[in-house]
Amino acid sequence: MGHSGRVSKRKAQLRTFAEMLAAVPREPAPDPVTDEPARAGRRDDGTMADPAGRVYTCVRETVSATAALAAAAAGAVVVWDPCGCGGGCGFRWLGEAETARLVASGPPRIRCNKRRNGNISLWRSADGTVLLLAEDAVFWGDVLA
Repeated sequence: MGHSGRVSKRKAQLRTFAEMLAAVPREPAPDPVTDEPARAGRRDDGTMADPAGRVYTCVRETVSATAALAAAAAGAVVVWDPCGCGGGCGFRWLGEAETARLVASGPPRIRCNKRRNGNISLWRSADGTVLLLAEDAVFWGDVLA
C-alpha cells in the first residue's frame, strides 16, 4: 500500500507462488503398479516385456538344448543376455532372420563350469507367444557366440 492507503497497480498484478501453481493444469500421476509402461526386459514383478510391450511369465526356468531348438523352430522370440547379469547391461533381442540362422545351425551348446553358468529359460505371454531367454555361456551358431 502506498501513502494514500491504495494498492499500487504493480502489486495488484503480482501473484503469490501458490496462486501461480494453482493456475497450472494438472494431470493425475500414473499408478506405479497398474499404469507402469511396459519396458523391454525384466520387470520388478518377475515378468519380462519385449520392445513391443508384450509381457511374458516364466514357464520353465531351464530347458534343454533340444527343447530350445524346437521352440525357436516353432517361432519363439529369442533374447540373449550375453553376460548373464539378468539384463542390467541390456538384452539383445534377435529378429526373425537371426532366429532362422539359429535354427539352421542346430541345437545350442549350453556351458556350465566354475566360472560361467549358461542357461535357457522358456517364457510365455497371455496370447501364447513363446520367448526363449539365453543367458551367459550359451553358444548357438554364429549368432550367439
